[in-house]
Formats: sequence, structure tokens, C-alpha cells
Amino acid sequence: MKFRLLAAWLLLWVLAACSNQVLSPPEIPAPQPSPTPTPDRRTFYQVQQGDTLWDIAKKFDTTVERLIEVNELTEPDALVPGQQLLISDKMTISGKLLPTPTPTPIPCTHGCRQAKAGCKVKAYRARLDGYKLYVLPGDAIYATQQADFWFCREQDARAQGWVHWTPSGPEQ
Repeated sequence: MKFRLLAAWLLLWVLAACSNQVLSPPEIPAPQPSPTPTPDRRTFYQVQQGDTLWDIAKKFDTTVERLIEVNELTEPDALVPGQQLLISDKMTISGKLLPTPTPTPIPCTHGCRQAKAGCKVKAYRARLDGYKLYVLPGDAIYATQQADFWFCREQDARAQGWVHWTPSGPEQ
């Protein structure tokens, strides 16, 4: 009985102590202003000695045709070291908006026996050691090499186990 009386007194004391505290509402973070959309930032590439439009297009995951269109190049073969090229899918160098490209299915993702439009990656089995190699239009032996398979994108050739040929042998 003493224990119950002591427990009841303790409970009343705790409740009384709690009632003296001022409860504050939970803290709600202040709303943050939403970021203002920024205009399309322009990315430029400065042409280096020996650069080709093919190299630059590959570096920025675009096409030679798109670089020519965006930069309004009248002589695309006349790149000059130090020249600034705009890398964009939205507008031309003069500020004209480009149409949004319609995605087209990519043929030859697994390799085609016959070349399809836009597929320029040549894949072939090396005659001596059986390596599955591919060459790109910018490679020295591209023009002389016969293709066993064609790919439209380098990453598709790699995904299928093909290795890029270099003058010093297969790329490691």
C-alpha cells in the first residue's frame, strides 16, 4: 500500500512538473525559393592542332553534321587552331534555335552484316590472332579495312566484345 501511495504521489509530481512547461509548436522550415531557371549555358571548345570535326564530335557525343549546323561552318574542313566551336543541341552560334531532334532508332546495336545509313564503325576479325577489332573513320587503316560487321556507335561495338584497333595493336 505504501508503494502504491508513493507511486501515485510521484506520478502527480511528474504531471505537475510537465504542466509548468510551455510547449512550443514543432519547428517548420521556412520555404526555400525555387531556383530561377537559367538560360542555356553555352559550351565552347577551342580547336587544337590536329583536331578534326570527327574527333570533336566524338569527344562531345554529337555528330559532325550537328557541329557544322550549330557553328554555321561554310568550310568544315578548314578548322584553325584556336578557333572556338559552340557545342549545343539547342541553338546555333548566331542564336537561332534549332528544332528539337526526333529520336530515331539506332540500327546495328548488335552489329549488322551490311552497312546501314549512319553506321560507320567497321568491325572485323583479325586474321592471325582472331581478335574482334573495330576501326573508326579517323583511323589510318579505315579506308583499306573490309568490315565483317558494322556498328553505328562505338559503345555498341564495345558492348558486343569488340576492341578498338590502334597503330600499336588492340586498345587495352
